[in-house]
Amino acid sequence: MSKKTYRPHVKTVNSFIIVVSILLSLGALLFNDFGLLKLINLKNKHAQLAVSLEQLLQQQTKLKEEIEKVQTDKEYVEKIAREKFMFVRPGEKVYRIQEIKEY
Repeated sequence: MSKKTYRPHVKTVNSFIIVVSILLSLGALLFNDFGLLKLINLKNKHAQLAVSLEQLLQQQTKLKEEIEKVQTDKEYVEKIAREKFMFVRPGEKVYRIQEIKEY
């Protein structure tokens, strides 16, 4: 009968190859262009863009309301003219009050 020789280094090499291939597969799964980290980054960016879109839609609604007021409400136009452009009606007197700055 022939004797079987025990080769422990073969099992170690095979185990090492399996571990390395698993680690490389995980690395590729995490770090490639279609990997898990890219997916997480894209989801975060999507959430940020959704918030930005909501803010812009609210701003658009406010601006449309402002346009509607300017086109239809004469009192609002007069208020804006008085506040921003310092317009006055004929015969009105404007009193300016200066604030005294204390140091």
